[in-house]
Amino acid sequence: MMLRDAVESDIKDIVSVHQRAFDGFFLTKLGPLFLTELYRSFAFRQGGVLRVLCNEEGHIVGFAAGALEPASFFHDLKKERALAFLWRASPGLLRNPVLVVKKLWYAAFYKGEEPTKLVGAALLSSIAVSPDMMGKSLGKKLLLDYEDVARDRGVSALFLTTDKNGNDDVVSFYLNNGYSIESGFVQADGREMLRFIKILGEKNE
Repeated sequence: MMLRDAVESDIKDIVSVHQRAFDGFFLTKLGPLFLTELYRSFAFRQGGVLRVLCNEEGHIVGFAAGALEPASFFHDLKKERALAFLWRASPGLLRNPVLVVKKLWYAAFYKGEEPTKLVGAALLSSIAVSPDMMGKSLGKKLLLDYEDVARDRGVSALFLTTDKNGNDDVVSFYLNNGYSIESGFVQADGREMLRFIKILGEKNE
């Protein structure tokens, strides 16, 4: 297995992994054009991080995405690419325009609800592993790698959010990897969320 930064030719496969790993999720329903715009932003905009995990044949089997300075990253993204995101989400807009616009605006430019007691924390936005590769500890490989990348780029802490309800495996995954629950909150769409934090220590071995 090899971990590296994503390149342009990876984006199609990253979108495919996302679609299979997050089948039925709201962002997935917005379609591959929207997801392509999103992951290109993480990969190529200043302050974004997009790491991929490749198997021995070089095929992408997982990825981790986030932002080193989420507030400025998503502020600039909304300012510069809002119309592009709306255009690429147009199939979903046509099916339910009012609902999709509200949720899209929140989801596409979500800056992670940074905890106030952490200064300069990076956001881990998403980790995904291809469903046919589950059970091989690949999610942990991606998580530790993301932490190392953030640390190497001057970040001292990470935070992330995930669903509170019906999400026991994911909650346990982060707790077992040194994250703690900082707080809970309710999103604009009514979803109950948990915010996790981790202070980064020495580099992972």
